[in-house]
Amino acid sequence: MRRALVFLALAAACCATRGWTFCDAPGECVCRYHERAEEDLMRQHIDCSYGRGAHAANRTLPPRAHSLDLSSSGLKIIRSGPFLRSKSLQELGLKNNDITYIEPDGLALPDLRRLDLSYNRLERLDAAVFRSITKLEFLNLANNNFVSFAKLTFHPLRELREVILNNNNIGPALRDTDLFDRDGFGLTNKIQKVSIGGIGLGRVHSNFFVDAYDIRELVITNNELRELFEIPFTLEYLDVSDNPIREISGEDFTDLTALKVLKMNNLGIGSVPAYALEPLRALVRLDLERNLNLSEFSALAFGQEVLEDADDFTLEELSLKSSRLQTLDRRLQVPLGRLSRLDLQGNRWHCDCRLAWIKQFQMKANDYEHLRCYTPKSLFNSKIFELKEKYFRCPRERGGGGVGSGMAVGLIAFCMFSSAAALWLFWYLPGCPPRGRALPTAAYSALPLHAPTATIAPTAL
Repeated sequence: MRRALVFLALAAACCATRGWTFCDAPGECVCRYHERAEEDLMRQHIDCSYGRGAHAANRTLPPRAHSLDLSSSGLKIIRSGPFLRSKSLQELGLKNNDITYIEPDGLALPDLRRLDLSYNRLERLDAAVFRSITKLEFLNLANNNFVSFAKLTFHPLRELREVILNNNNIGPALRDTDLFDRDGFGLTNKIQKVSIGGIGLGRVHSNFFVDAYDIRELVITNNELRELFEIPFTLEYLDVSDNPIREISGEDFTDLTALKVLKMNNLGIGSVPAYALEPLRALVRLDLERNLNLSEFSALAFGQEVLEDADDFTLEELSLKSSRLQTLDRRLQVPLGRLSRLDLQGNRWHCDCRLAWIKQFQMKANDYEHLRCYTPKSLFNSKIFELKEKYFRCPRERGGGGVGSGMAVGLIAFCMFSSAAALWLFWYLPGCPPRGRALPTAAYSALPLHAPTATIAPTAL
């Protein structure tokens, strides 16, 4: 009897405790255990996204909670209390809310590794907020209202590996400083991935990344950069798309021997000049899409060596779609022929004999569906891969003579001019009597052909 009473008391206590957890919010949260990896079988994943009342009853987290998603749940302020306290939680999603403030002890999560606060209304974060989540490795603060390092400091986050700051107007605050300045934002030099797209950055000064010893990925898109900057040599991934950059050269990529992915979409460049990409010996993927001024891609863009021997050519994917290219030099056939994916769609291709060689490439159907002729007018919008070879003609083939005819005409004209000059000299040069004219009779005495013989009288002796 006594044992039964003790059992009932423990059961009641457990039920009372369970009644306050997120997993007991009917219709608000979905709780499940990870089923893929054996080490995750006891880790609980809690999804309360779009649950407007999940946090209203001051619920707590289960003891084995591993991840919690409170996205789009109407949160405005994260207050101190049992709401977000856990020794086991490692991932927290708070995106798409209206959060304007987080109290210093609002995130009592000492083992937290990933935090998503994107798409909120935060203007500042107290340094004390980060002191309670010092093991954080990933932080997403995109699309908030931060403007300066005075209201945002990363000093306590010594284990941070990736930070996303897109679409916060912190660009003006970075004119004379950088994200790693100990007196400024204080981002740890252990950082490996940084995304600062759309922050109003107009210039990257020469020492901007001098303290970023191990940075591997950099996204610096949709800013106001007019030229490339001193790129960290440790980078493996670089995206500078959607900037008004007007030219590139090999000097911009010197010593980037580790770079594998380069994206330069929607820039202001007009050409990819000779040797511009030669230093990128480890490049695997190159995107040059939507460059509306790009009309020239040099045959020597990757250097001279790869045109003859592409055994060391590492590029696997190249996209030049939606630009203004009209032709490609046939000399690129060797390196481009080694690609696993090539996208040339959406350009203004001039379909003549100089472009017919691209039909030899092995492309996937979705990579040549919109690969079409722009000129000549007779072939406008024709699918290049469906056109027969005979339609890729050059002017000399249509004109029935071309350059040879022009040379012949020039030679005939030269001969006629030379003949006319010779006749003029022959007829009118001074000192030469003109032929065909009668000689003057007064100048000479002509004897008759049968003149009578004169009889000379003998002289008398």
